[in-house]
Formats: sequence, C-alpha cells, structure tokens
Amino acid sequence: MTEATGWDGLLQDGETILWQGQPDPAIDWRDVLSPLTLFGLFFALFALGWMTFTAVLLGGTDTPALGLVFAVFGLPFLGIGLYLMAGRLWIDAKRRRRTWYTLTTHQAFVAEDLLGQKGLKTYTIAEMPPIELIDGRPGDVIFGSVTHTARPRQPGPHKSRKRLAGSTIAAVGFFRIQDARKVWALLRDRRAALIAATRAPEGDP
Repeated sequence: MTEATGWDGLLQDGETILWQGQPDPAIDWRDVLSPLTLFGLFFALFALGWMTFTAVLLGGTDTPALGLVFAVFGLPFLGIGLYLMAGRLWIDAKRRRRTWYTLTTHQAFVAEDLLGQKGLKTYTIAEMPPIELIDGRPGDVIFGSVTHTARPRQPGPHKSRKRLAGSTIAAVGFFRIQDARKVWALLRDRRAALIAATRAPEGDP
C-alpha cells in the first residue's frame, strides 16, 4: 500500500491510490483544556502533598526510613497525575508519528507501526455513512464510528464491586491532516460515485 508501511498486495485489480498522508505530529495543546487535565492536577497535588507530609512528619522520628517508605506510595499517584496532565498529549503525538493514511478508489486505510507491531484497518468507501469534515489546518475527515463495549463483571471471590456493561463510541477517520478539505472532497465524490454505480439499472453503461 505504501512504502512507509511496507505492505504490498493490498489493492484490488484496477484500484488506484488517490491520496496518502500522515497526521500532524505536533502536540495538540488544545487537549489541555480537558477534564482529564483537572483530574491529573488533583492526582499530582495529592501525591506531592502526601509525599511531603509523610517525609516531614516521619523524617524527624527515630525511624526516618519509614517516612521514605510511605512517601514512595505516592509515586503511582504522581505518575497518574503527570500522565493525565501532559504525558497523554506526548504519547498521542508519538502515535501519530507512526500512523499513515491512504485513500484509494475503493477503500480507506489506516496503518500504524507501534512498538514494532504493525496494524492495518480498512474501510470500504461504498459502505461509509455521509462524510464529515472538521475544517482546519490540520483538520479531520470523519467517515465512520466504532463502538467499544465493556462486558459486565460479576463480583469476585473477594467481593469486588460488580462492573456494569457499558459502551463508548469513537469516531473513525483521517485525523489532524493538513489538506482535510481536499481529502474530504475526494472521499465524498468517490463515495457518491460508488453508490450511484451500485444503484444504476442493469445494462446502463
């Protein structure tokens, strides 16, 4: 499909590539304005407060090492807080650097190469819902969605709480691309042509 991903033989007979690209690799600082940042700030402040309190309180006792031990318990919370505040933004940008998009006359491809593990998802244009454009430079071209469902979990032997079933819906598309308007027009027109071809009466040219 692309030289960047090293996959060959994925195109059908007569299928040609219309566009290829990658998402913008820069950190999206707009995501800082998210509830996750507030949760991260809470975890980080809690961890720093806990570590400082235990170190000061127990550091002056006959067992200062105990203060260090209790302070270490705050490190996981500090890590969670830092991840939610900024780490997730860096990881998202790093993932985009290893993502490739390809649009052909019949399919849309999303390829990833993360930690040496290659993944490829394909989406048939004729089966896509109406194409959505989130304009901008970079912008997004949305052509579907996927539902992730969590199975209910029964209480375990230690009477852990029961987890209810739930689902989340995530958009599918080409995200944070510089020529979003061009790609949206290509995909929209190609989808319309394929749908019209399937609806044409038999015998029509």
